Amino acid sequence: MKKLLLILLFSNIGFAQNNVVEIRLANQNIGAPAFNFTTNNTTESNDIGLNQILQAHNVFQYISKEGHLYPPFSGRHVEIWCNNCNYSELASDLLAYSSVVDKARVTNYASPFKDNLLAQISNINIGVPIGVNNGIIVTNDTGLNQIFQTYNVYYYVQYSPFSINSELLRYYSLVCDCDNVLLKNALDNYNSVISQTEYPSPAYLLKTSEFEKYNISISPNPFSSDFDIQTEETILNYSLVDISGKLLIATTSKNELNTIASQLNSGIYFLNLQLENGKSGNFKLIKK
Repeated sequence: MKKLLLILLFSNIGFAQNNVVEIRLANQNIGAPAFNFTTNNTTESNDIGLNQILQAHNVFQYISKEGHLYPPFSGRHVEIWCNNCNYSELASDLLAYSSVVDKARVTNYASPFKDNLLAQISNINIGVPIGVNNGIIVTNDTGLNQIFQTYNVYYYVQYSPFSINSELLRYYSLVCDCDNVLLKNALDNYNSVISQTEYPSPAYLLKTSEFEKYNISISPNPFSSDFDIQTEETILNYSLVDISGKLLIATTSKNELNTIASQLNSGIYFLNLQLENGKSGNFKLIKK
């Protein structure tokens, strides 16, 4: 699958940085980055207690990590960078703050989430979901059901249901209460039904202050069918990307963009705008 990973790095972040702490917030509105759409103020959250932990561990970046396949988890993941700190102790202190932090783990920068996968079924009619039993997905294939039961797969939906591409129609998003490395191995070994699996890439999407000065706004956002872009600048190209990093459309026509937008499932998407003056910028879109 063709992927487009949109990563806009801050000027003071280098590729030498490797270890990070990834957290999942209990509520996307509590503990969210306080200045999520600027380049210079991403060291704190909107929660006082969480900020005390961040300050105690010399945190210098606190940025949203998008791309999780499970819609209820959208907007709830944050990646944390600190100077001269013990990442394990930081993760432990964050976990202890359970009223705000649901999950915390030490990992590497840009690592995939640990509980979701993309899987492609070999036959579009075999391995499709037919229901739920005690919170676990049930399909029309017995062998796949056994795997889902073992690894607690509770989310399994067609990845691109409106695609006219038969290959994309065979892709499904999976989320489990498990280690997705083990789930991936089990699915890869079940090659009579599963043709391939892959880890979706995360996305870090931030607007720059330089782009903000052009006063571009999008409304409504969240949107139901389409949206308007208010700007005095000339837009040369529109690129729309889903939360896994897959490019949905790249076009010079706002009408073509509207057509695709009206067919999208509910969720989070990212819109890149290329301007006539040579600048570009990115916006987070939410489809109701």
